[in-house]
Amino acid sequence: MSDYIIGDVHGSLSGLICILEKLSLGAGDTVFFIGDLVGKGEDDWGVLDFVDKIPSRQIILGNHDLHFLKTHQAAYRTNKLTEGQQRGYDLLRAASLAKWQAKTDTLMVHAGVWPGWSLAKALAYAAEVEAILKDDALLKDFCEAFYGDEADWDEKRIGWKRVRSIINIFTRMRMLNDSKNMDFAYTGPLVPELPTSDTHAERLTAWFNWQEQWPCKKIVFGHWARLNGQTGRQDIINIDGGFVYGGELLAINCDTGQRYSVKHEEVKNIRRSS
Repeated sequence: MSDYIIGDVHGSLSGLICILEKLSLGAGDTVFFIGDLVGKGEDDWGVLDFVDKIPSRQIILGNHDLHFLKTHQAAYRTNKLTEGQQRGYDLLRAASLAKWQAKTDTLMVHAGVWPGWSLAKALAYAAEVEAILKDDALLKDFCEAFYGDEADWDEKRIGWKRVRSIINIFTRMRMLNDSKNMDFAYTGPLVPELPTSDTHAERLTAWFNWQEQWPCKKIVFGHWARLNGQTGRQDIINIDGGFVYGGELLAINCDTGQRYSVKHEEVKNIRRSS
């Protein structure tokens, strides 16, 4: 029995099918999706329906998944989605912001983990937002309130500002500036150029390079396509190959570290010939 982690699918059903064929899942295998199952691809609902049929799967939420929930929440609440779409929406509502695999001491998140958090705190903060998503009475308020650029972390923060901070850390974070605030504008490669504008007035550092030791053996994340799956570290693993931008859809065997990939052009050729 193996655990596999798949990078940002972004609504590409054909890409998802191709990467799963390479994994050759067997009985007892589990697939973890690292976030952004939907958004930008050709078939968001089709991806959700396909994932729902995988016997053992776990979903981590990304920023595009949350946007998808916001976009369709009114139709969901008023029963205007099809039965299949309702199931797909529920699939995302039941998803997580963080997952920990005890066997290999691996924490899975879409974007990042705040420097200084313990493993227990990371999972507890994720659970706060997960509980709100599952609460029918709070769904509408959540979808109206979760957007916002809260760029730091304060454990004493309460209400929707606290929720937004947690969401931004788990689903949007890439770089932190010298004031330890998230920089949401920078999406480039790992080593940015020196600040040249007011937008980047301070030095930027990748969140995972803010400390040498993290509270688990490995952290696996997606979100940052310009990394091309590389962080320069053995303990911090990125599996967003920028598939939706013409790159690769990546997956990793959580137990062995073996990587799998499907090139965007490879999938395009399959679609043309079908």
